[in-house]
Amino acid sequence: MRSRLHPLIAALIVAPLLGACNASPEPSWFPLNTGARWEYQVDTDIDGTTRHDTQSVQVIGNRPLNGRTVYTRRAEMSDNVGIEYLLQVSDSAITRIAQRTDLQDLPVADETPRTVLKLPLRVGATWLAPTVAYTVLRKAEFPRELKYARTLQMTYTVEAMDEEVEVPAGRFKQCARIGGRADLTVYADPVNGFRKIPLTTTEWYCKDVGLVKLVRIENLESSFFSGGKIEMRLTDFKVR
Repeated sequence: MRSRLHPLIAALIVAPLLGACNASPEPSWFPLNTGARWEYQVDTDIDGTTRHDTQSVQVIGNRPLNGRTVYTRRAEMSDNVGIEYLLQVSDSAITRIAQRTDLQDLPVADETPRTVLKLPLRVGATWLAPTVAYTVLRKAEFPRELKYARTLQMTYTVEAMDEEVEVPAGRFKQCARIGGRADLTVYADPVNGFRKIPLTTTEWYCKDVGLVKLVRIENLESSFFSGGKIEMRLTDFKVR
């Protein structure tokens, strides 16, 4: 499950105001300077079990591709394979165009570019991006993880631009809060039948820092399924 958390950070995870394709002007909500790095505490509650992990994210470089600059952002946990994301920047969005795990020799292109953040950031802006149910488990079927079977479309909305957020790395002001929602329909049990379960993500991005906090909630408890929660908090970073 942990290897699939990385896309949240990139699209997040998972966002800057970028006017040029080869530099990150100020203010940058999603710094792409080579060498920039972030450390996160990741708390995962799945099926009643809580795990505490750390995740490292780093911009490892950039290169030209078809006349545009491609940035490579790497995310990894200590006990899992790393994932590298290839990102491009335009006046209207930061998009992911490919990804590569440590088990792959070459990046695999996305079928269509995936929006990480819509630019410029402003309250009310919305966009769609694919997601999966990261914490929903089947109780009696295998594979237990529902994420391998279904891809959903999540609607992201910029809800605020003046949030104050406190995490282990410090207190940050004038941050952007972005909310995401997708609906998962499951056959909960014979009594309740089919139910529509909201999957929600809340992300906070701060100027010249990037993602400082993320909360993913997938509340579900039935005879056939259980849900959970993921929380990421920034513990350390170096952007310049």
